[in-house]
Amino acid sequence: MHDYWAANIWALYLFASRIATFVLRKVLIPTDIRAVLETCIPFPEPSPSVVAALLLIGIYPGGINMAWKVGKWSLEKPLCNAGKFFIHAVVFCALSGFMLGYHVHEKAIMTAIIPLTLLATNTRQTARLFIRTCLFGIFGILPLLFRVEELPLKVILYITWMSGAIYGLERIHYDHDGGKRSILTIVDYISFVILACLLLFMEVIHPILFMPSGRLEFLPLMMTSVVCAVGLTWCWSESLSAMYFGAVKVAWR
Repeated sequence: MHDYWAANIWALYLFASRIATFVLRKVLIPTDIRAVLETCIPFPEPSPSVVAALLLIGIYPGGINMAWKVGKWSLEKPLCNAGKFFIHAVVFCALSGFMLGYHVHEKAIMTAIIPLTLLATNTRQTARLFIRTCLFGIFGILPLLFRVEELPLKVILYITWMSGAIYGLERIHYDHDGGKRSILTIVDYISFVILACLLLFMEVIHPILFMPSGRLEFLPLMMTSVVCAVGLTWCWSESLSAMYFGAVKVAWR
């Protein structure tokens, strides 16, 4: 199997399988214990039924439970803006489908980013969620533009988009009373640094040090998948929090 996966939980699963396989091969352990471990390492490929079950569980909070609550609140509280709950549920279900789909394509993250644009201007929380999802989601598809002549284009477009999104949302969510100018947190700045270092390794260091000898050919792709999978898992949990807690506040506006 290749080492460029969609940045979801299965990328973390496959990465953990690679690590476990490497450790099992290098570490000296008793023969009987090794024989037991070799029955489950590398990790088994999930069956379609298991993936389907996980998908149903994953979309339950947004696709079923939240829909039930929206219908109930709409009847009990006529002033409730059910549309905002609906968009939150769409975003969460799209993220759940991407995060839990085993053979999902990397570009499928756009099914979550596009509806998320409708929520980005609501609150500072949804603005941060949009920026973080774009930050990791779009970075995760940059390796699809793999030619050398495409490098300036994809880097410029990525930086321009992220800068424009952050600038626009900062202007919208500027707190004139509290003086809070930035919607970003220290974790966001750390994420910027990590991705910048990863991009430098992918496009400069690896081609110079490893590519000529053919060693670790797919390391940059695997690193991209794993780092972005961690970031998007974080965004997935933030989406759930925004749907259940943040949406309750904005629905009354």
